[in-house]
Amino acid sequence: MIRLTEWERDNFTNNSPHITVIFPSREIYFSPAILNAMRLDSSTCPKTLDQWYELCHPEDHMKLAKLEAAIYGHEDEITITRKLYCGDGCYRNFRLDAHIQRDKSAKPVKLTGNETLPLSAWLENANDGDRIECSEPDGRVKILEAVRVQGVMTLRDVELIHDMEQENLRLRREIQRRIFARSPEMPIIPEDFTSASMIRAQLEDCINSALNVMTGDNRLKALRRSLSETSIMIGIAGLTSSGKSSFLNSLLGEHLIPEQTRATTNIPIICREGETRLARVHYQDGRTEEIRGANLTASFMKDIASESHNPGNRSGISRVEITIPGAMIPEGICFADTPGFDALAGSGGAALRSILPEIDMMIYVTPVRARLKGADYDYLRSLMNMNDRIVFVLSQIDLERDDSEAGRVIHSAHDKILSDIEAIRHDMRKFYGRDFDVIPVSAKNALESFYSKKSQAWCDSNIEDAVKYFAPLGNESYTRALLLRTERSLRILDGAISRREVSGSSRWRLQESAGKLRKILADYGNVPEMPSGYSFSESVITLKSQPHNILSSLITSMREREFRRRFFSLDAFKGKKKVLLLGAEREQGMKLFARLSHNLMLETLPDGGMTQGEWLCAGNSAPFECVMIPVTGIDTNILIAPSNNDIARNVDWHKLFREYVPVVSVDLARVDSGLSDLVNSPYITGLALSEWVLSFGNAGLFDTRQIDLVSQVPKRVREFVELNGLKSPEWFIYENYKIF
Repeated sequence: MIRLTEWERDNFTNNSPHITVIFPSREIYFSPAILNAMRLDSSTCPKTLDQWYELCHPEDHMKLAKLEAAIYGHEDEITITRKLYCGDGCYRNFRLDAHIQRDKSAKPVKLTGNETLPLSAWLENANDGDRIECSEPDGRVKILEAVRVQGVMTLRDVELIHDMEQENLRLRREIQRRIFARSPEMPIIPEDFTSASMIRAQLEDCINSALNVMTGDNRLKALRRSLSETSIMIGIAGLTSSGKSSFLNSLLGEHLIPEQTRATTNIPIICREGETRLARVHYQDGRTEEIRGANLTASFMKDIASESHNPGNRSGISRVEITIPGAMIPEGICFADTPGFDALAGSGGAALRSILPEIDMMIYVTPVRARLKGADYDYLRSLMNMNDRIVFVLSQIDLERDDSEAGRVIHSAHDKILSDIEAIRHDMRKFYGRDFDVIPVSAKNALESFYSKKSQAWCDSNIEDAVKYFAPLGNESYTRALLLRTERSLRILDGAISRREVSGSSRWRLQESAGKLRKILADYGNVPEMPSGYSFSESVITLKSQPHNILSSLITSMREREFRRRFFSLDAFKGKKKVLLLGAEREQGMKLFARLSHNLMLETLPDGGMTQGEWLCAGNSAPFECVMIPVTGIDTNILIAPSNNDIARNVDWHKLFREYVPVVSVDLARVDSGLSDLVNSPYITGLALSEWVLSFGNAGLFDTRQIDLVSQVPKRVREFVELNGLKSPEWFIYENYKIF
């Protein structure tokens, strides 16, 4: 009988993820790494290939047939990915990369291979400092290291850390060479800005002194570079597809700024109003290129922003500055389009780090009905570490419409926007303890009516109110900007001192520079206050209402029946008539329930005095104590869970999912962060064994881009379930009574 080789024994002893099958006995041997990953031990692990097959999920049995055909056919290499039942009762994805050895008659002699887990599963069992190699789609191999940060295991790219260290050394040498060089020439400043020139000189001296100690600090370097910018710089931030670029285009009056999706490199684009139509392209090596007049087009901007555009002298763009005559940008202010949060893992992260220290104030853009989620808070936290002067812009308000029942308005568009504004303010008060202004706008209406500023569409856009909000910042803009930059510089130095990043005489020098910065703020009246007190209810905006009559009520009723028919025709509901609505926010589940029951008033029901931890039920019975919702015309038991964070942890999800079909509601406007929130839900393990449905709401928010977004859903869902070892769900995308 053929047995394990010395090499195989060594690899098993060294905890490598290897598997070996001996033929014709079909005996199977596992390395400790695989047993650990599958939560098995030597006494409970399979002893034969057929016993190993029994651990495979029923849905993947066809893949086993493919493996058997390869073993007794003529293939020597095979790769399959399938779910295997693990010792803790969960199915997890495993990928087998196997080689089949054959004798002279082509019969199988031995199968050797690797069983690998997704990174998330590997990380569960990793120790601090463990490393793993991962292959990229382009063939490159990355080395990732497990690191414990604040009690949580996370991954970092070893090569990226090495590159950053090398870049830090290079910058340190550069600063040392230039440390005593003459500072750049003072920008040309109007005579009435005498105080500004004095502030600038003192601030530049403090930054240079701090750089002598904090060598290579890119934040201070960026702040020193920003001293030549005489305007207040307002950054526009938000998740990808939130409407940042559209908002900026509405101020320019044309579709000039490319939408920053995953297909583009996120280069900071700075826009201002001026006499000449001009784009100045800055390169990382110090070169600049100017494009004037008719040559500055949307296609040109798309070309320089595209990741695939990397020819010759246009590689290495650091930023683009644009001047547009007649733009709705107040004098003394410029706007900077920053990377979408979804792109920060790539070049967008470097782009944001390069521009963030220069930004004096931040606009955070979020679309209507897309309540702030985990990814928003992560992004806001990173922004507020540097600058907490943030104003929210609620975008795409033109997509709000009146909701009606039986020919009467239940929720007006105006009231729904007010509700969205208050939801943002409430969440920010909860997490940050203070109020933030929220300005609703419609970039679409503003662009369509930019040259018809007396039209109703222009009034509906509310862009003019937004511009009036920021306009006062342009007064004495350079003085204001320098004081804001002084405040950020002081925050950096105080942080370095409190964290004891330096010691001895270096620490004393930082304290001395911090003292000088405080004196600047004290001598010149401290940092100017942001605009405040914006109230949407006082705005002149009026939103179009849809006509309501007997015919429209009949059409709505027909759509209701079609909505229910399409929803319950999903395969997951075959043989079951009970639905369990889940999600990071109960609000999303209530919106779906309101559509299923044709009672739009139910959308706000959980806020009517109920505690967030109470379960709601509509129907004849409930599995445990619930608040019963009196709804007529529903022949289905519908159970509505609290938000993920408010669910009690003692729920038997496996038992509940055998009786109810779980429907997880995710906002299509936040599809990536919504799926990320699902990973941390208390019922995630139950979704590995049960039929379930992913419901995506708010599809209509995206207007002309909705087809592209909807077409991306299958790929994103497939990648998500494979990464987390879940059973593949059915998915359902809708907006009000429209189903995609």
